[in-house]
Amino acid sequence: MRRLCPVPRPFCCFGLLVGLVACSDYGLAGKRDDNAGGPGTPAIAADPESLDLGLVCGVGDIPLTLRNVGDAPLTLTAILAPAGWEVQHAPLPLTLAPAESLAVQVQGSGPGELVIESDDPFTPTLTLPLDATADQPPRISLLSPQADTVLGGGASTVFEVQVSDDLDSPEALDLRWLSSVDGELGGDPPDASGLGALVWDGNIRTPGPQTLTATVTDSCGNAVSTSLSFCQEEGYDADGLDLDTWNFEGSARYDEVNGWVELTSATEWQAGTAFQTAAQVPGNDVVIAFSFFVGDRSGADGISLTALDADRMTGFVGDAGGGIGYAGLPGWSIEVDTFFNRYDPTEADHLSLHFDGDVLNPVAVAELPEVEDGAWHEMTVVVRGQDMTVTVDGVVYLDLSASQLSAFPAYIGFTGATGASYNAHRIDGLVVEGSMCADYPAR
Repeated sequence: MRRLCPVPRPFCCFGLLVGLVACSDYGLAGKRDDNAGGPGTPAIAADPESLDLGLVCGVGDIPLTLRNVGDAPLTLTAILAPAGWEVQHAPLPLTLAPAESLAVQVQGSGPGELVIESDDPFTPTLTLPLDATADQPPRISLLSPQADTVLGGGASTVFEVQVSDDLDSPEALDLRWLSSVDGELGGDPPDASGLGALVWDGNIRTPGPQTLTATVTDSCGNAVSTSLSFCQEEGYDADGLDLDTWNFEGSARYDEVNGWVELTSATEWQAGTAFQTAAQVPGNDVVIAFSFFVGDRSGADGISLTALDADRMTGFVGDAGGGIGYAGLPGWSIEVDTFFNRYDPTEADHLSLHFDGDVLNPVAVAELPEVEDGAWHEMTVVVRGQDMTVTVDGVVYLDLSASQLSAFPAYIGFTGATGASYNAHRIDGLVVEGSMCADYPAR
């Protein structure tokens, strides 16, 4: 059968030999030798011949050059971009002289084809493949702690997230933390595994219910966030506070070598008080935990834990003449007495509860085992309304209700004293916690 000529040239099918040359298939394929076509023929060429931009920040942008590589004028009639793409160029139709070119700016994302129409007799429709993958936002997930966590007073907590991105390495991502109460907290970049962390210092953060939001942003400006609601209890961990938050009086001092508070050394006739002033806590709604040491000699006198009423106080030192330094101080005091005086209720080492520094009239008394033994002992005091529990080394010694326990803003501190007999008196590991989060989350 005779093959029809694909190009309407007058000389295309005049003879068998001429027909075989003029009807070559390469003109239909969209690619051919730039010098093909013979004299007086326009020819279109594209540089580049495909536009694969790879991963781009939203919209890709690439220059394209259309050139007339023939030896007759070439007329460009249309440049058609697919959905998601656009082109910028001089108005069409446009005629290019031989060797003349047209600059085209191509922008967009996604797969597609760019179609160029011209009067090139061999490639009247030139199709160029397009591809550009839009950058996706990074990913972030919360690892710890769990939602609605209650953080202890002064607690140091690590918040952790896991991040990743399709374009950037984890270390190149920008990670920021925002507290709904304390505002922008900054943040360090994630590590190579994508782990991002914020160390939360409860000593310097505002207590109460709040939300922490972590936002990660990639190099394209895409950002995603995750949030966690929690409650920071009021209070503090004294070991994490600056030294100037302590108020020392008399012989009391901070032992920087050992990292503890010394109320008295093992020296006669000393008295010292140390009160933590970083924050006030409710005198009838608080948990206090610490360690105490009485020893190095076998003698006097003991220590007190005192919740000092900040509204009624006139100073941090009690009356002179006994009372282990808390006599006359407004608030409540728990005495650890290691020396028998004639007015003491027992000759044994003992605990006793006193209000407003009334040394001679304890509200409650409990005998202790020997505690001036040169060893550290742990005490925990829990006050909830008019109820108080006092534990030493895991044993409950006082569990009572007292109408004198009332609400007042309290500074928590210690007093200690020696006489003709003496011991070293030390305090360490003070943690004070209020109850701002007692009803969190709301039920």
